Amino acid sequence: MWTRTHCLWRSAGRLGRQLCTTSASQARIFVDRENQFAHGVLMDSPKPYQILRPTSDSHWRDLPATEGFMRPQSDATPAELYADFHSLVGHCIRLDLQISDARYDAFTRCYCEQLHRLADDQLLGSLGALAELPTPESPKMRNYMELWNTMDIECCRRIERWSSEQLLLVSDAWYRLGLVRIGEFVWLALKKLGRRLRKLPPEQLVHSMFLCNLLRRPVFEMFDFELNLARCVDQMTLHELGVMAMGFFKTQTPIRSPELLAQLYQRLANELDTVEDIALVALLKVLRYSSKLPQVEPLKGLLSDLESQVERVSLLTCLHMALLGCELQTCNDALVERILLRFERELDTARLKDMERICLVMALFNLNTASGVEHRVANRLPDLLRQRMEEILRHPRCFTNCLQFLTMRGICDVELLGVALEPRFVQHAYRSGLPGREYFHLDGYARFLGDHEYQGPLLSERQRQQMGRLYTQYIPERDGRFKLNGTDRILVEIKDAISLLHRPVSFKHILPQYDRCDVVLCYDHRQRKALPLDAEACPDYSGEILSRRQLLGESRAADDQVATVVIVVAGWNNVIREKDRFTGQMEMKLRQLRQLGHLPLVIYWHEWRELETSADRQDFLRRRLSQVAKI
Repeated sequence: MWTRTHCLWRSAGRLGRQLCTTSASQARIFVDRENQFAHGVLMDSPKPYQILRPTSDSHWRDLPATEGFMRPQSDATPAELYADFHSLVGHCIRLDLQISDARYDAFTRCYCEQLHRLADDQLLGSLGALAELPTPESPKMRNYMELWNTMDIECCRRIERWSSEQLLLVSDAWYRLGLVRIGEFVWLALKKLGRRLRKLPPEQLVHSMFLCNLLRRPVFEMFDFELNLARCVDQMTLHELGVMAMGFFKTQTPIRSPELLAQLYQRLANELDTVEDIALVALLKVLRYSSKLPQVEPLKGLLSDLESQVERVSLLTCLHMALLGCELQTCNDALVERILLRFERELDTARLKDMERICLVMALFNLNTASGVEHRVANRLPDLLRQRMEEILRHPRCFTNCLQFLTMRGICDVELLGVALEPRFVQHAYRSGLPGREYFHLDGYARFLGDHEYQGPLLSERQRQQMGRLYTQYIPERDGRFKLNGTDRILVEIKDAISLLHRPVSFKHILPQYDRCDVVLCYDHRQRKALPLDAEACPDYSGEILSRRQLLGESRAADDQVATVVIVVAGWNNVIREKDRFTGQMEMKLRQLRQLGHLPLVIYWHEWRELETSADRQDFLRRRLSQVAKI
């Protein structure tokens, strides 16, 4: 097995070198369909959006074939300079020449020196004309960079005297140039617009959010966007709301208003049959990112409504429909089954990132459908991953996440696992710093396979120790320096309650790849008493998987009269809402605890909260310990 795995990695290494040597030639101008769609919403709207319309091709063909720009005059009037610049652009277009051509050097230098003399409309026209040039190889190309950089400086100088309409119009010119994130103007213009964000009319609000989406960072207090949106949401089309949703998501800004979220859920449900894919995906993303427990009911309603849309929309849109309930562990089994059936038909065309996300859906929701489609899809994925080495080398963490999610479905390809754990691949995926949490899980899974099933590489002991310190949560203490969350508080209460029945009991990370610790009780049935742990063999935060031998020592580990009970709290995020099943990760944890010989005792958060008195809690624990371990 290891020989085949090594060959697979070596072939990946050769491909990786090819990708590295051709990375410059593969640098591409990425056409962002999402941004194009959003800009199209603005352009096609009857509302007064400030859009710089492109000049027709006939304009440049019909320009007089003068070459006055070849002899630039520093004392020329702004109108003459402006006309000469248009002639230069027309010359470039007719002859299909780049502006970096040496014959344009003198005029470019002169134009940059005199640019400050141009009127506002001439400066705007210059930006529009610059966008009509034959596509440059790079924004840093000679003459081209000098022109746009000088225009950026001049636009920034005029920000304070320009109105909101003018700022948005010039910003649109910079969007057409594709230089929004490189130049300074749009950033500074948005900072000025942010001073009166709550008062902007709907079309200026949407346009401003479109620019924030382009910058992919919040420019000012994004809550002002939300306040204004709540005021004028009914005046916007669903596609305009999609543009707003893009901005919220790209700037990592959740919507906090329950009323606004309710309106978005309702609008989307009412217009599902006509909404375009990109707007639908944007709205699904921001709803997933923003929804909390109060939004569970509208979320369930929307999931039901989406069932009828699976065959109408794209595969990527289907994926985001499946992901919608992930944050709140809310699964519509019928919807997910339909989406998986669609994925099964089109799996060969799916991207690696799409495979990663559909694996997440199958792993998290842990569903078993009547058609069995989840098993068929999961079983096909390892062979498909072998065919995606180029994508894997570009997105190595998608590959390792896929493998982790597949293990939660009980699918493990030892060859691919060996490739993922190969030290050179680990270094490739995480070039600096510690490998991610998924590696903690994959390494633990490989150790559970044992030498008879897996002979490939593993993480080093030092790496596991570092992960144990970094990726596991602190052991909760009632009066500790860290504030307890709901599940930690229940853990402390359980430990206190069980200590009144049996002592000693301890907190331990039996499986350190799962961040939360559990309550451990070692009980000798012969002596009818709890036993202390071997403290030296199982130190805290060591990253080591704790078997019975480490908890009890060599002599007691094989004694079937000594039980090691691991009390696991199932919080609301460990179970699928309103379903009788755990998440895939929780199911895997319980399975691995049993594989180690421990007896897992699961206590749901809601059943513990229903116990009001200390006596109720002790009676409850007696019953559960008797059921699980006959204690």
